[in-house]
Amino acid sequence: MSAKTRTLALLGVLLLAILAGALFGQVSVFPLDSENLRLIWNFRLPRVLFAAINGAILALAGVLYQIALRNPMADGFTTGAASSAAFGGCLALVLWGSSTLISLSAIAFAGAGIFVVRRIATMAGDGARVTIILAGIALSVVSGSGISFLKYFFEDSLGSMVFWLMGGLSAGTFAKIGILALIFGASMTALWLDRKRLALLFLDDYSAQTSGANVRRMREALFVLTTILVAMSVSFCGVIGFLGLMVPHAVRALLGNDIKTQLVCSPLLGSIALVLFDLVSRIILPHGGELPVGIITSVAGGIFFFLLLMRRGGRV
Repeated sequence: MSAKTRTLALLGVLLLAILAGALFGQVSVFPLDSENLRLIWNFRLPRVLFAAINGAILALAGVLYQIALRNPMADGFTTGAASSAAFGGCLALVLWGSSTLISLSAIAFAGAGIFVVRRIATMAGDGARVTIILAGIALSVVSGSGISFLKYFFEDSLGSMVFWLMGGLSAGTFAKIGILALIFGASMTALWLDRKRLALLFLDDYSAQTSGANVRRMREALFVLTTILVAMSVSFCGVIGFLGLMVPHAVRALLGNDIKTQLVCSPLLGSIALVLFDLVSRIILPHGGELPVGIITSVAGGIFFFLLLMRRGGRV
């Protein structure tokens, strides 16, 4: 199957997933009269598109982390970016409550967390790629403790924090979709134009450097970009874990490991996955209501993580 055929096939599946997400849920929209069409346009479609763009962003971030570190366990969760962004978002939520400040705080704390993780990894020398994962897990624990501290001292905001941290897509609007789409589009354009140099990071550091790549600078740039991507997603819809870990592995196993396939197919598959996970979250409860989509992705991601450790733990 050619690259063009694979891309078109994934686009077709994504359109079908978006259609299913817009048409199905706890409330039936059939027959498709004017009232039900308004329901789809005002509520279902923004949510489904919000899921699609967030899935693409999280999957792209996972790809970039794994390329930069050459470590199959790297994603926004295991490097600590998502957890530190969540702490920053919670802090802004309890202190100010402004969506703009939540986004800025999430980005700032994610950047600070990644800086700390990178510094620890740099001090570790040759073991840096493994140390980043270990330091990221430690950062996640510290950030979780900070969030618990906020829950304890800001009980009035406890409900908002808990709901936000579980990850949800009900707050999706066309404005937020536009912001995320702009960030994603700019990131993809820059990455695609630089894809040949980016592919050198698949090599070992010595080979990449002798081929003309400034490995350290490229990795720093990727960490900045992925931190912004993860933090923006977290600030808008809470913590949706492990999508960035699962999707790149699925793409490598099913479609290939070249840079073009990773950059194009991973975001598409991430969109499909999150749209379908969100659909499941809306229909899984038998008596109405919905399950936060972050719970479903965390369960699926946790199982996937255990399987990955069992199959590839020794080689990692």
